[in-house]
Amino acid sequence: MRLAVGRVARAHGVRGRLLVAPYNAESTGLEKVRRLFLEGREFEVARAERVNLGYLVALRGIDDRDAADALRGQEVEVDRDELPPAEEGEVYAVDLIGFEVADAAGKVLGVVEDLEEAGPQDLLRLTGGALVPMGLVQEVMSEARRIVIEVPEGLFEVEE
Repeated sequence: MRLAVGRVARAHGVRGRLLVAPYNAESTGLEKVRRLFLEGREFEVARAERVNLGYLVALRGIDDRDAADALRGQEVEVDRDELPPAEEGEVYAVDLIGFEVADAAGKVLGVVEDLEEAGPQDLLRLTGGALVPMGLVQEVMSEARRIVIEVPEGLFEVEE
């Protein structure tokens, strides 16, 4: 399974390195990835290092600024298995797909079908199409595969 971890922000220097802006500014681990994917094309990572604005990445076969600049704006994906394990008490957002979503009283509201980007925070897309901002998540029970959310008034009400 591949995970989208960021975008190519721009070329860096004349030797074809890329500045990759991660989706999660606090992310770590991309410097350990051996390969990544840009628009489905696989690239071997020659070198990657964390810098102030993200990651500087050198890819085999991308040897000059023009080749690097042609990749600007492309989404960067990596194999899930190459990322470090989540810290204690944390999960990768993609791992929430298939989790049941319930309110604090235990009423099941749906199952996470997918994740969507919406500016500064991701959304959980539930069965039936409801979108739940990640900021409403109160608890993730990994073993039970259940997420408890705060439900603001009107979030699940549909006007007829």
